Amino acid sequence: MQAWWRLLRGLWPYKWSVLLSILCALGVGVSYASGVATMLPVMKIFISTEGIHGWANRLAAQEALHTQLFDLGSLVRGQQKQALKAARKNRLILGSAAHVALTVRANTAHPAKGLPPLHVGDRIVRVGAATNWQDMVRSIALDARNEVRTTIPMAVAFGRTGKPHVYAVHLHALPWYTAAFVTAVDLLPADPTMSLAWVVLVFIVLCIVGSIFRYWQQYLGMSIAARLVMDVRRRAYDRIIALPTSYFARHGTSDVTSRLTRDSDTLTDGVTTVLGKTIQEPVKAVLSAVVAFAISWYLCLVILIGVPVIAIIIRKFAKRLRRAAHGALEGWSRMLGIIEETLVGMRVVKAYSAEGYERRRFTRVNKELLRQQTRIFHYSSLSRPTVETVAVIFAAVPMLFAAHLVFQGKIDQAAFITLLACFAAMMEPLRKLSDVNSKIQQSNAAATRLFEVIDLAAEPNSSNALPALPRHQRSIEFRDITFHYPGHSDQVLSHVSFTVKHGQTAAVVGANGSGKTTLLALLPRLYVPTSGAVLIDGMDTATVSLRSLRKQIGLVSQDTVLFADNIFNNIAYGTRHATAEQVMTASRRGFADEFIRGLPEGYATLVGQHGVRLSGGQKQRIAIARAILHDPAILILDEAMSQIDSDSEMKISQAITEFARNRTTFIIAHRFATVVSANIIICLAAGRVVGMGTHAQLQENCPEYRKLYETQFREVA
Repeated sequence: MQAWWRLLRGLWPYKWSVLLSILCALGVGVSYASGVATMLPVMKIFISTEGIHGWANRLAAQEALHTQLFDLGSLVRGQQKQALKAARKNRLILGSAAHVALTVRANTAHPAKGLPPLHVGDRIVRVGAATNWQDMVRSIALDARNEVRTTIPMAVAFGRTGKPHVYAVHLHALPWYTAAFVTAVDLLPADPTMSLAWVVLVFIVLCIVGSIFRYWQQYLGMSIAARLVMDVRRRAYDRIIALPTSYFARHGTSDVTSRLTRDSDTLTDGVTTVLGKTIQEPVKAVLSAVVAFAISWYLCLVILIGVPVIAIIIRKFAKRLRRAAHGALEGWSRMLGIIEETLVGMRVVKAYSAEGYERRRFTRVNKELLRQQTRIFHYSSLSRPTVETVAVIFAAVPMLFAAHLVFQGKIDQAAFITLLACFAAMMEPLRKLSDVNSKIQQSNAAATRLFEVIDLAAEPNSSNALPALPRHQRSIEFRDITFHYPGHSDQVLSHVSFTVKHGQTAAVVGANGSGKTTLLALLPRLYVPTSGAVLIDGMDTATVSLRSLRKQIGLVSQDTVLFADNIFNNIAYGTRHATAEQVMTASRRGFADEFIRGLPEGYATLVGQHGVRLSGGQKQRIAIARAILHDPAILILDEAMSQIDSDSEMKISQAITEFARNRTTFIIAHRFATVVSANIIICLAAGRVVGMGTHAQLQENCPEYRKLYETQFREVA
């Protein structure tokens, strides 16, 4: 879970929004628990003998006397049992709720001042002039709320048969919350139907308030989650574009694409859940437990024993969910890679009738992804009923004990039903937390994969703290260059050394696979030499900032890259604040203006993804115009005219010759005219320099060059 906690540390910039979200969650919890608590007054109205007013007055009387009293319903049921027994023995016992005394429920060593120690079964038979149960508790509650402390006469009978003794009692003042509660209940009408209507109205108000809090809590949680994931996605993207080219040569692009898209979506779901249910549900459970504690604390303690067991179960499922989620995300990455390859190479797929092969390849990856997703579904589906079953088991035993207490008269029926409602209200959030665990584990796997990208090392020399490279003016030297691709032992280049003076054009020739493109990729440090150095004006490119180095280099490769934008922006790519006149001038010099103006929208024409709306020659001309606009000191042309028709070749050659003046130019080409005009030609074979000089010198001294000339260049000529 390290990646998950690391992710949550990113919430600090949004701390005030998070705090407000937590406060809203508290509001949701309070309204939820208060709604559950309204069950008690409803039950008092419906099924309690003492009623809601008698219940409130009894609570006040207990505070004022510092003792516990039986509720009226328990006393009446006890009296009815005695009457039934007496009837069986042909005796008559008269009694009703009106003549029931206040009966002590627990031994009290220090009751209110003026009363002796009280024991279970002792009865208060008169308070002032009041002799029935309701009037006595009302009289005590009213006197206890008076600011002026006075004594009140009480007649107390000890035991079932003891004679009453009158005491002058000084009642304790009521706590503010008890006084406020009794005052609020006194506002309710005496009619049960009207009292119920007011309680229901309070419940509706609580629901409305809770809904408002829930809206703001969810809205804030989703907004914070979206911003947090946006920050992580931005950091991952910043790191991706700062990675060396060798990383993509080894891993491809589909994996990082999957991490930026699928993984970040999974992360959003998890963070939203954490800032939503993970805050709301525990608050609701805790506050519901508080209400239950107020009714019967010892029963709540028994139920809470099951919480650690539930936590252990959730933790066990968490480990399996995390592994399954990580496997599913990797499956998405592989699937995205196949989809990307198929779509990019659709012409080849159709040309070779390879649709069946691609379907089978996709089906294999798709089935593997389904297997990983099925594991997630299995553990997610199993965790919820398991948690519910354990919760029910730990709640059932205390409920049986609570029912026994109801039969004994130690808990009234209304409190028992409310206690059931509280336990149900506690279990519902715990049940939802099992679903939350599934989301968090999937998000943890996604966070791990995203932070793996963020923690990758950037390109060497990417820091702006390194010195800038002055504009190239003297020479470029490749000094004893040896190179092999990371993860491979075969050398692509071996001890390559040569020097090109400023303003010269150097052509690099050789058979396919001789290392031409790799050699020139070392100049802008797209790859880093395994050994040796590339020096520009005597400065090692490994010691200068990459930005200052690459700003001096213009690149036109055989794989023309255009972006899904209009032609103007593709030409101006990499040259900030280029004016329309500058773009058009570069376009004319690259012989692109003539076909651009023939398009319906001209320079505003969208080229489509990878420039699919343009021909190969048109894309190449735009790439050349882009390099011209960049105004580099060093120009690299890697088969730059490979897709240009013969009619345009001479014009573009003239444009390049003019543009290359006072610039150092490196050319990789198979076209005879381009190679023969170079100031210096470097001939490579198997990664080594086998010849270097002018065309005439190499024709005379280099057998490999002569062979290339006879096979490739002569055919083109």
